[in-house]
Amino acid sequence: GAILEVSSVQQAKIAEEAGACSIMVSEPGLRQGIRRMPDPSLIKEIKRAVSIPLMARARVGHFVEAQILEAIGVDYIDESELLALADEDNFINKHNFRCPFICGCRNLGEALRRVREGAAMIRTQGEILGQGNVAETVKNVRNVMKEVRVLNNMDEDEVFAFAKKIAAPYDLVAQIKQMGRLPVVQFAAGGIVTPADAALMMQLGCDGIFV
Repeated sequence: GAILEVSSVQQAKIAEEAGACSIMVSEPGLRQGIRRMPDPSLIKEIKRAVSIPLMARARVGHFVEAQILEAIGVDYIDESELLALADEDNFINKHNFRCPFICGCRNLGEALRRVREGAAMIRTQGEILGQGNVAETVKNVRNVMKEVRVLNNMDEDEVFAFAKKIAAPYDLVAQIKQMGRLPVVQFAAGGIVTPADAALMMQLGCDGIFV
């Protein structure tokens, strides 16, 4: 499915009519160069206007922004590195929330660390400048898929060392080896502009895309 980024009620309605499986509410303009959680009143307004699930971003490590988003009733919270960092060392403990979380990653180790923290969905992130260059996203998606394939063909005895090498929890690494894929849904984001870009991501093995 495709998740579309919107910054107004009109855009949200267009996204719903176009068949988006969900929408991501984002701040219309930059505020003094620091990107933060969208205005709660905008989120509420869009929530009233559409019936598809609604997502919003919180800054990495900013658990109060996440608490606010959960309180106003978003369906998913994206702990996003596209915004300014609130905490440079720690991510939000997502087990403390009822609302499911999406987190970004660039490789398998990062993905599994986020899953251990409680992420219900992984977003393989490419370029974050919004210039429409898909190469970084392709590289990172291929990276994750390659590491999963390597793990699948590994001897059981090598899994411990592999888990240590990518700094990921052993039980999740063993689960991937058994399932042959990530234990959560994997979306791709960054530089996806044309339908061909979207199809490229799906054929590389993603479950969906952010546009």
